[in-house]
Amino acid sequence: MKIAVLGAGAMGSLYGGYLSRKNDVCLVDVWREHVDAINARGLDIDEAGGSITHVSPRAVTSAQDAGEAGLVIVFVKSINTAEALESAAALIGSETIVLTLQNGYGNGDDIARFVPRERVVVGTTSHGCTMRGPGHIFHAGSGPTHVGALGRVQSAARTVAAVLSESGFETDCSGKVMELVWGKLFVNIAINAVTALLDVPNGFVQSDGHARECAALLVREAVEVANASGMSFDADAEIENALAVAVNTGGNCSSMRADVLARRRTEIGRINGAVVKKAGELGLDAPYNRMVSLLIGCREDTYLN
Repeated sequence: MKIAVLGAGAMGSLYGGYLSRKNDVCLVDVWREHVDAINARGLDIDEAGGSITHVSPRAVTSAQDAGEAGLVIVFVKSINTAEALESAAALIGSETIVLTLQNGYGNGDDIARFVPRERVVVGTTSHGCTMRGPGHIFHAGSGPTHVGALGRVQSAARTVAAVLSESGFETDCSGKVMELVWGKLFVNIAINAVTALLDVPNGFVQSDGHARECAALLVREAVEVANASGMSFDADAEIENALAVAVNTGGNCSSMRADVLARRRTEIGRINGAVVKKAGELGLDAPYNRMVSLLIGCREDTYLN
């Protein structure tokens, strides 16, 4: 299959790299040094066990140079989804399937502005990956990938699952993928804003009593909103899971903290802000998530304005 990966950061490079062993893959990214390095030398993936996987996908800085694809995988930052797809119209044809494995909530709806809902597939990934330099990434951890159709018909999701599985990704197709998206969102809600505001590693969220209570309040409120929208989560279980992830990734720097340290715009609007938006649609309020969204907005104002 011809596949285009829109956004070739660490995760986009990982998926594109592995997929290129069985498919015609083109990575699309604005980082010229990364693109040039991949085209000149290929992509090196340092595995957690010490081995190195070398793959050779094609890479371009313009979607026009990639051309139409059968599958487009979106890995840009969630706040840039609509803008990225608008500029990447050359990738999308009448049968193109678009998959999002991005963080946050609402990416599928953004994609559905450009592709019919029956060809939009949303999902979550348990893989961990970081950049080591142009043409070089570190694959820190593996885990399952879950995908499901945004609409009711699962045929596009089954196609995606088959392609990913063939390339070595443990993948399942779920008719309840939005529950998985919410589940991952709860983890990000517990960790990202708290660590970004306090400038601490993930493990602090569990080890410090004050931070732990903040995370629990945020997640409990988000669960209430999710359940009001038709889900059936157990708040205590989701809090426990989020804190377990904080422990398991204890020394890691969350993506939102990394954005603040690098003076970039964060994905707060697709994480805590997504809870605030969904609450408003349901006639509810989410004051804890609203507060941390405002506080992160204040941090952004100090370096973006």
